[in-house]
Amino acid sequence: MRIYSNQSRLFCLDFLKAVSILAIVSYNSIFFPVSTYQRHADFLEILFTPFRFCIPVFFTITFFFLVRQLEQPGNTHKLTLLFQQLRGILIPTIFWFAIAAILKVVGGASMIEIYRAIYQGKIFPDSYYLLVILQLLPIYYLLRRWLNSSYSLIILVVLQWVIFLSLYTILTSTSTQGITEQLKNLNRPLIIYWLVYVGLGLLLYRKFNAIESISTWTTLSSKVFLLCLMSIIFMFDYQWLLQITNGILQPFDYATISCLISVLVMFLCFSSIQETQFSVPIEFLIKLISKYSLGIFCINGIFSQLFSSVGRKLFEGLSFSLIEILLIKIITWILLLMLSLGVSVLLARFGLKRMVCE
Repeated sequence: MRIYSNQSRLFCLDFLKAVSILAIVSYNSIFFPVSTYQRHADFLEILFTPFRFCIPVFFTITFFFLVRQLEQPGNTHKLTLLFQQLRGILIPTIFWFAIAAILKVVGGASMIEIYRAIYQGKIFPDSYYLLVILQLLPIYYLLRRWLNSSYSLIILVVLQWVIFLSLYTILTSTSTQGITEQLKNLNRPLIIYWLVYVGLGLLLYRKFNAIESISTWTTLSSKVFLLCLMSIIFMFDYQWLLQITNGILQPFDYATISCLISVLVMFLCFSSIQETQFSVPIEFLIKLISKYSLGIFCINGIFSQLFSSVGRKLFEGLSFSLIEILLIKIITWILLLMLSLGVSVLLARFGLKRMVCE
């Protein structure tokens, strides 16, 4: 029996969150040393590059929901609501950072290494993006009135493009090597790489009906073309980024114009998607992954670290072909997702719902 939500039109956001989480898990799903597939490492990086829509889309949805809550009729306690949102992210962040830190202590890491990992947002894979959201929430509140102006989003998008193009110039110019080294030594993305997603969340919420209508009238073939074009842009963008960074993408891996474009493409292609287009089990799974997206995000990162430390010891010296490493990645991807989802559901049943649900 299919259960319909009162806000079934937002099923598309559940779908986008679920797809984004699947993409995030995919990046943590190889537990073997890079040396075991060194010949194919760059190819794999480029092949899965189209999945990098995940973090930008995830951020945009976060601010979509925030704006939706703040603009509810009769809501006069906007600052209180913002603090609730901050607390809703801060408490799980502290919880999962503490778990990861304890595991590192058990693994023999020094306190200096742990402090550095927390500061750089590397206490577990992708943990930095929780810190980004915690920084962007108060920035949004401070800018909310300015964002209501007619030209604010245009200014924000132009500013973001200028920042990205300036970054490209710095990375390619020999006269700015000092700046490049300073950015690399920070070993964390700057907050200015993410500002545009605050505005995109607001825009997509306010124009959602129009975007949904455009998505409805856009043919399937056109959507496939847009997704393929987005993937090609991603691949070329990251191939070039690999070259100008000498193969070291971080901390510039999401500071690209292709990431910004991907948000618009994903919303345009999937805003009109409905529950009725899926079987009941698939619909249930999509909503389940979306509901526990926070837990999956954190747990998959922590588990991937644990499994990688074991994999480095067990598989050092082996060598895998391209087909073998692709099969391994797909299998471990599915297993890591199932494990992370299962642990999230279990923790929620034990009273830790706030740690795994947004």
